[in-house]
Amino acid sequence: MKRWKKVLLLILLVVIGAVAALCVWQQDNIKALYTAFTKDETAILQDMEQNKKDLEGALVDHNITVLAPTVEQSQALIDGTARADEVKAEMGLTGGTTAEAEGTEEASSAPQSSQGASSPSGGVSSQAQAEQLINNCVSELYACEVDLMARLGAMKQEAVNLWNSLSPEERTSSKKREIGMDGLDQCYVLEVEIDQTVESILSRYRTELEKLGADTSVLDTLWDYYCNEKNSQKAYYLNKYLN
Repeated sequence: MKRWKKVLLLILLVVIGAVAALCVWQQDNIKALYTAFTKDETAILQDMEQNKKDLEGALVDHNITVLAPTVEQSQALIDGTARADEVKAEMGLTGGTTAEAEGTEEASSAPQSSQGASSPSGGVSSQAQAEQLINNCVSELYACEVDLMARLGAMKQEAVNLWNSLSPEERTSSKKREIGMDGLDQCYVLEVEIDQTVESILSRYRTELEKLGADTSVLDTLWDYYCNEKNSQKAYYLNKYLN
């Protein structure tokens, strides 16, 4: 039965991806599905932790003060045992994705000086402004990740509530598949939305960093982290709920 469910899900994901006609998106989903079927939960968690460590290593020169949400925090959001604002408070995030413009305006409005040094009048150096922008960008991306997990948790609970509201006669295998497929469709729509949000955040901060003449390669690192984390999260939850 377990093998049958996995084969069925694989077929359904491939079909959905083909209909969507989004090649990269389809490849990401198949990659996550392959990982879920070829690695156990411990190995996937190790990949997620390594991804976070790689990002922290890449950000060490930028004095980043905020850490990514933990697996436990993400799980609590999915299970509905924690709210997004609670997790953000634990992480030291005071804002969120609704305060998008504030992070760039705050850093870019500081007095700029030449050659990245502090101005005689005590202005903030270009390097310090760039570090503040990067810190704000990372915080905003992590807040976006927390909001995403909370939305996925709400979608999961909605599906559970719908199933529980059915009479015993209505709780058929076909109805369960229908609810599951509706949930997958919602997840894919949400994924496209979040991809666009993340790209918008990175684009906004790239513009501000370029104004300072600062290196923007860290933003490419953040995008790679986002893609790797997204695929690892998919693989983790596919593995968790299929086994």
